[in-house]
Amino acid sequence: MSERIFRQGDMLLRTGMSLPHLGVYSGQVYEVEDYHHHAEGLYVKGVDEGLDPGSFQPIGEPI
Repeated sequence: MSERIFRQGDMLLRTGMSLPHLGVYSGQVYEVEDYHHHAEGLYVKGVDEGLDPGSFQPIGEPI
């Protein structure tokens, strides 16, 4: 399995579990705000906390 690199502005589909306390829900589309390889996680617009990048799927890739 190849490692994913997310870039600012990429649109991603949340495939992991919902995290209502963060306003993050499975099946919703989010825009990448910031992502540092091997860092604290993936940041998406509207969410202050870093999230597991493995819980997102780039739009257009088969699930």
